[in-house]
Amino acid sequence: MRILFLFLIMLLPAPAVSQDNPTSYIRANVDKVVNILTSPEYEAETNKTEQLRQIEAVVDNFFDAEELSKRSLGQYWRIFTPEQKQEFQPLFLKLIKQVYLKKSITYNDEVVNYNQEIIKSDTLAEVHTTVTSPDLNIPIIYYMIRKDVSWKVYDVSVENVSLIKNYRSQFRSILQNNSPDKLIATLRDKTNE
Repeated sequence: MRILFLFLIMLLPAPAVSQDNPTSYIRANVDKVVNILTSPEYEAETNKTEQLRQIEAVVDNFFDAEELSKRSLGQYWRIFTPEQKQEFQPLFLKLIKQVYLKKSITYNDEVVNYNQEIIKSDTLAEVHTTVTSPDLNIPIIYYMIRKDVSWKVYDVSVENVSLIKNYRSQFRSILQNNSPDKLIATLRDKTNE
C-alpha cells in the first residue's frame, strides 16, 4: 500500500505556484496529494470513490502526455499516425491511473525528502526525492521537461524502476508483430475492464 502512496504523490499537479523551479513543482504536488489523502471528508469508506475521483481529476495535468507516450513507445512512436497518437495518449494515461490508483489509498505519515535538483538543460531536469518512515526508505526520481513556461513530468523512477522503461518493453512486445491499432485496441480493452 505504501507503493501506492508513492505513486500518488508523483501523480498530482501543482497548485498555482511558480513553474520556474522543478523542485517547487514536485513539492507542491506532494502537498496536494497529502492534503487529499489526509482530508477528513474522505475518511468514510463511502467517500473513497470521491477521493479517488479528485486524485484522477488532477493527474491528467501532471504528466506531459505526449512526451510520456513518445518515450514509452520509443522507436515505434514514428510509425503512429497523428490520429493514432492522439488516441493513444489519453488511453495510456488512463491505463496508468487505473493500474496505480484503483488500489486502496493509504497514507502512513511518510515524509518526502527533497535530496537534489539537477538541471540538465534549459528544458530537462531531475528531482531526486526519498520517501521515508520508520520502516521505509524509497528513492524516487522525477524526470521533467519544460515546454513553454511550465515543467511537466515525463517519467518517474521508483527504486530504480522507470515507468517508461517498464511500459516500453510491454509495448515493444506487442508492436513487434502488430500494428499501432492493435496496441490501441489492447489499451482500450484494458481501460474498459
